[in-house]
Amino acid sequence: MNPERFKRYILTNHVFVPPLLYHFLNRANFSALLLLRNVQVLANQLRGSERLAGIDLMNRNVKREAYRLRFYNRLLIDLAMNIIWQYLPSFQRNQFIRLANNVNNINQNRVLRIRPIDNTATLDRIARINNRQITNNYFEQSFFDGTNFNDDRSLESLILPAGFQ
Repeated sequence: MNPERFKRYILTNHVFVPPLLYHFLNRANFSALLLLRNVQVLANQLRGSERLAGIDLMNRNVKREAYRLRFYNRLLIDLAMNIIWQYLPSFQRNQFIRLANNVNNINQNRVLRIRPIDNTATLDRIARINNRQITNNYFEQSFFDGTNFNDDRSLESLILPAGFQ
């Protein structure tokens, strides 16, 4: 959809727009709001942060445009972003979602390349531990070394009926 046509659509079809929000939407450059950034640039900017959604990319564009127009009201920015996202055609919304997914995939692959998880040596060392823990009473011994079900002094043998074992 043409950005200017989309702008007219929002300004004429939204039921109630507060005056300050109307002023922001009227002055905003919708070409900048609907701009899809380069996936590599976004991945580098968001390297250590959490996963990104399509609406987060729209939020970044709305913030950038609001700051350009010298609107610093967070409530105004959030309201404008929600209205734009709500009236955005599904194909453009899907473009933002796909871009966010691509950024997330790039960052996830980067983390896996930098820090590959190889815990086979650790698991092998854990499996080789066969030292018995030295304890003072039966409860501690059962806790650290596991329960011995063949021992007649165990709690289970005292509770369960004879011959159940």
